[in-house]
Amino acid sequence: MPIKSLEKNILPVMVVGAILSGCATTPAGDVTNDRQRTVTEGAVVGAILGGLLGAAVSDHDKGKGALIGAAAGGLIGAGIGSSVADRKAQYAREEDFLVAEIERNEEFIAEADAQNEDLDREIARLDRESARLAREYRAGRATRESLATQKASLEKQLAKAKQVNQLAQTQLADAKQVHQEARQQRGPQDRYTRQLETNVTKLERTRQQSGQNVVNLQKVYDSMSI
Repeated sequence: MPIKSLEKNILPVMVVGAILSGCATTPAGDVTNDRQRTVTEGAVVGAILGGLLGAAVSDHDKGKGALIGAAAGGLIGAGIGSSVADRKAQYAREEDFLVAEIERNEEFIAEADAQNEDLDREIARLDRESARLAREYRAGRATRESLATQKASLEKQLAKAKQVNQLAQTQLADAKQVHQEARQQRGPQDRYTRQLETNVTKLERTRQQSGQNVVNLQKVYDSMSI
């Protein structure tokens, strides 16, 4: 998104974010419990990210797209916050919670990266087979049934790739939420904050690869449309 366009469309996002942020403020002497605060913070983060996404994908009315995206992002963010708060409530010490979140991220990254590598190899194989079948079909040496079988295999792998991508998006959003809280409460130089920041960087790469797998599989699938 061009810088001028981003500046033009960030105002409605900031408005929604400010409204949600205001919801987190409590009167003097009133103590908001940790779960409610975490949920509200998640909504604010989701609103900002969702608003920027809405502005980017709405061609006709970017301001309206930003507001719609911010509203949807707020709901998603609240869901993320709730999930984090639920896990947080299981620990008496914040340090124990952070250690568990770091381990959770690392385990997910290892598993998702392995899945992505398997899918990448499978995509290369399916691409070669699909191209061969398409050539043979055009030459009259392959049946429509063989194409249908190949497309069914592609659909199965595409569904798997989309699932991995969705899980990576969710894990990344959770990790960003926990990292943001740790950075605000413990500072950027805290060892847990730094570990969480590393998690976020790795998860961004994992999600990028899973998203690319979806794109590549979709291209192979579309090439089978004869």
